[in-house]
Amino acid sequence: MTVSITSGRLHLLLALLLFCTCAHASETAAITVLNERVRITPDQLSLLEDAGGALTYAQAVAAWQNGQFAPPQADNLNLGVTPSAYWARLQIDNPSATPRRVILSHDYAPTDDVRLYSGTDPADTKVAGDTATLPDGAWRNRVAAFELDLPPQSSQVVYLRVATESNLNMELSLWPPAQYQQHEQLISLFYGLLFGGVAVTVLYLLFAAQLAREPNALLLAAYLTSYGLYLAFLNGFPSLWLPGALLAYINVLHIASLGLLFGFGALFYRRYLQLANEYVWADRVVALLQWLGFAVVLYGVLPYSVLGVILLLVTGIGPLFTIGFAFYLWYRRRPHAAVFALGWVIAHLGSMLGTLRVSGVLPNSDLILHLPAVGCAIAFACFTWSIGRRLSVERIYAYTDFLTGLANRRQLSSQGEMEYDRARRYGHPLSLVLLDVDHFKTVNDTWGHAFGDKVLRKLAEHCRNESRTSDLVIRLGGEEFAILLVETPITEARKIAERLRLAQMSDKLEGRKITVSLGISELLPDDRGIEDLLQRADAAMYRAKEAGRNRVELQITDDAAL
Repeated sequence: MTVSITSGRLHLLLALLLFCTCAHASETAAITVLNERVRITPDQLSLLEDAGGALTYAQAVAAWQNGQFAPPQADNLNLGVTPSAYWARLQIDNPSATPRRVILSHDYAPTDDVRLYSGTDPADTKVAGDTATLPDGAWRNRVAAFELDLPPQSSQVVYLRVATESNLNMELSLWPPAQYQQHEQLISLFYGLLFGGVAVTVLYLLFAAQLAREPNALLLAAYLTSYGLYLAFLNGFPSLWLPGALLAYINVLHIASLGLLFGFGALFYRRYLQLANEYVWADRVVALLQWLGFAVVLYGVLPYSVLGVILLLVTGIGPLFTIGFAFYLWYRRRPHAAVFALGWVIAHLGSMLGTLRVSGVLPNSDLILHLPAVGCAIAFACFTWSIGRRLSVERIYAYTDFLTGLANRRQLSSQGEMEYDRARRYGHPLSLVLLDVDHFKTVNDTWGHAFGDKVLRKLAEHCRNESRTSDLVIRLGGEEFAILLVETPITEARKIAERLRLAQMSDKLEGRKITVSLGISELLPDDRGIEDLLQRADAAMYRAKEAGRNRVELQITDDAAL
């Protein structure tokens, strides 16, 4: 005998089941509509695990009637990663004498499929989620959110079905529409500023990598980009702009961004701290974490058990090791390790707490959910500052003489040409003083190189004292120095050179008199660059040496001897 159930009878059956659920209302606290956000607590929910994911709405209502729903365990609405779907039953009360419109939101953004049933007709279903198929013309939101119209002084029962490949939780809120819109606008503004800052920082790092040939800047740019992508997936933004064909792979892309984050992070860690130079064993450990991180990108290929072990190593044990070792290098006073260690611990503290949240150990609170974004902003400020500081220090080393602290020959080539162009453009005089320590080889051979270094440092001090802040004092190499005197004619340059010669001669270092020979040149109309001044000053200095040393000589022009 075959029994057929018409659509009308099915609706009647569901209505009776919903009516009968009132007998159970005392088992679950009702949610009262207020004029502000109401966070739904565990005692206001009843849950049913749908292991096969095949239960229908009618079957879920029948399961409630049969007492198969149960409150959440341990007051935790975060159910971790599970292949099961879950049904939730809520009772919403509107005690007001006027009808109310409210927003019921599922507060965890990267959730695949959320369905709301609020009537007797199974076809009257509202659908949201990252991968859910929405009705034509429907907008996909960052989080699953549903509008509910509540009659005055009414009590309405709704059912939610949640299924996802990522962290499944039942964190829900009931909002006044205006407050919900304001909250979403603030979240979008915060992350818009964060992603804008990430984009600007990445462009800066790429520019620094190209200009300074700094591979660490390039690695930090890759790390920062991966972090930005991970945060975007974590907060549901890619579902708003990804094409429909890619939405089915959004969880794969989410996990891939996590793998890239930890892979590039470990690679940046190794290269920035130069582990291979002194700590080969640590470099190999971090290299293993690096390749395990990149292996997470193969999320759709690796067995789930293997992936679980990799994620435990990469997101759990790995950060503990790298944080501890970074602080060890800080203790050992490794250059730039202090700021790096602070940035690293902030970045990975957020990711570790996120891992505990996804696994269900921690609740899905707003603070823990958005902590990785806050950590990203603080950490990358530290990292980018450290990279900028490192580039600045390396630039100083590249253009500064280590022994005396003066500018070097490279600085003369760059700044000297700028001063040459400025003098040509505005018709200003420009002079160059070149000086050399007399018998410096004998000084080294007689009293040692340590004393010779003292002589050079003392001469550098005299050069600084006798020149102006606008002038450029250079150690060209060995015992040879130069002073580029801007807006200074050769007559004034001669007075400065004489004061310098006398200061050096009168300052008997350790009772020993050390003298210098000086040559001076001035910019001429036919000069083609700073090298022409340098050549004439060099010729004048050698005439001073040939004339007996400890004297000043001026350039000789084709027209007359000055």
